[in-house]
Amino acid sequence: MTDIVIDTCTLKHADNPNSKYFESSIEFIELMFNNSISCVVDEGFSLNETENRSYIGLEFIKHLQPGSLGYNLIIQFATSGRLDFVSNKIPNNHKNYIEQIISNKKDRMFLRVAYNSHEKILASHDFTDYQKRKRRKIKKDLSISIQTAEELNPEL
Repeated sequence: MTDIVIDTCTLKHADNPNSKYFESSIEFIELMFNNSISCVVDEGFSLNETENRSYIGLEFIKHLQPGSLGYNLIIQFATSGRLDFVSNKIPNNHKNYIEQIISNKKDRMFLRVAYNSHEKILASHDFTDYQKRKRRKIKKDLSISIQTAEELNPEL
């Protein structure tokens, strides 16, 4: 694996001992600290809120607390050259497809970035917008694999 798109919730769950994803999120972050896999974000990403033009960057800034494991991982990616920047623009037919099956605009962006990534992998614990049936359909129709940290950890 060379790159991955990471949904904010996957990183946030490492801060919540009451989350059923707590342990797998911590393991995911630790494994990502110790490998060479890049994190894919949309163009314009900056941890400086006034300079950031990236949607994923905005999500990270808004939801990850400074000093948290997830925040520290993003800092590590940024300072070690392990951020890959891709366009969030995709062919209209695929954009329309995503808009039809995913109601949450925020989650659409993560899928569009995953579409333009090399590996087409999205780490996400969001089963509200990415239910199992939709995950299978997206894999079949767009070749994007949406997996939990627990599913991904053996590959990292």
